[in-house]
Order: sequence, then structure tokens, then C-alpha cells
Amino acid sequence: MAALKRERVDGLMIGTGEYTTGYVGTSGGASASDKKIGVVALTLFDLQSSHQGNKVANLKMVGTNGTRYPAIREHLKNKIGNVYKGISVDFESFPADNVESEPKAYLAALDTMKPGDFVTIFTPDDTHFEIAKEAIKRKLHVLVTKPPVKTLEEHRELARLSKENNVLVMVEYHKRFDPAYADARHKVRGWGDFNFVHTYMAQPKFQLDTFRAWAGKSSDISYYLNSHHIDVHNWWLEGRARPL
Repeated sequence: MAALKRERVDGLMIGTGEYTTGYVGTSGGASASDKKIGVVALTLFDLQSSHQGNKVANLKMVGTNGTRYPAIREHLKNKIGNVYKGISVDFESFPADNVESEPKAYLAALDTMKPGDFVTIFTPDDTHFEIAKEAIKRKLHVLVTKPPVKTLEEHRELARLSKENNVLVMVEYHKRFDPAYADARHKVRGWGDFNFVHTYMAQPKFQLDTFRAWAGKSSDISYYLNSHHIDVHNWWLEGRARPL
């Protein structure tokens, strides 16, 4: 039987900050956290490489400030391109390098994609819904960071649109892949029936640059961080309980 031919897809990274590129614009450019070279762009550059089977075709990136791109490209070249063999860090960017501010640049970038391509959304909390909605309407698959939206109404609307347009919409909860949380889940699930949980998460002060533009303004940093623990709670009780 002949193997099925798999069409390579293009990817659009929406958001150019720490989680995507590792670049935060402070002294030295790189984040001081464990995401110095980013997560999203690094992963997609790798998936684009020959040793991963060239799963991704063209990569694009969109933010709101094009003047950051020369520094971002230099950062990615130094931290990834010059370090890992066979990985290209080339990408098409929006808006142009001479544009200081264009909040709606993602619309122009989305219009360059074709149905079946994918987008990643790593932007401030309050922007997720509108960006995801526009991507879904263009029949693009979506990976959005947590919290995906800020209201139940918005959540239900994205679910409706994803079914209507037959695309996959997923939420990125990276704490499920954190060894400390995986170990805690293993222990908790051996302690008997669940009774009470109290969790707390704080952010190191040196990471304020990552959230300074919107934390405490358009969204609350505890909302952003502690959504992890709502998901972790559901994960711990997976197959044992159901939400009421």
C-alpha cells in the first residue's frame, strides 16, 4: 500500500516575546528566565529541519512593533542558528521593520495563510479571543497559551467556531510537562479521595519585563499564572471526578 502523501503546512507565530523568541529587549536582549532562547520559535524551527522530517514549511511571525525584528533575528541567530546544526531561524515578519506600532498587524499576517495551516498565540490575555476568532474563521488550526480567554461566553464561542470551521483549537498548559507537577500528580493520585487543595504561584521579579505592558492593566498576573493550577487540578482528578 502506498504511503499517504502529507502536505507540509505553514506556521504563524503571533507574539514575539519571551515565550516565542526568548527576547525581552532588556540588557543583552535574552530573558533571564529558563526561556532564554524561547520555546515556540525554537520548537517550530526544529520541526522545519530535515532531521525532523521537514514537517513545517514556511514560518512567519507577527507582533505589534516591527522595529524589534532586527534585534530578534540577531538574538535567534546567536542563540539557535549558530548553536544547533541544520536549523534555520529564517521567518517572514509582520509588520515591517520600520513600523513602531500596529496592533492589528496580525490580520494582515493571517491573510497570508491558507486553510489547514496553523497559528500559535502567545500574547497578552485580553487579546487571545479576537486573534483566535480571526484565525479560526480563516480555517487555521490554533494553539493558544493559557488562559485561552477571560470569560465563559468567549470560551463557548471559540468552541462553536472551531466545530463550525472544522479546525483544531488547543490550549497550551506547559506545567503538565513540568517534572515537579508530574511528580505531584503521581503522589496525589495515590492519597485516596480528593478533599481540598490550596495552591500559590509567584513570579520572579526579574521577569517583570515580560508582563510589564499589561499585567495589572488589561489582565491580572495571578489570573495568568494560576490558570495553570485550575488545569493541574483537573489533570490530577482526570478519570476520577467531573466538574459540577
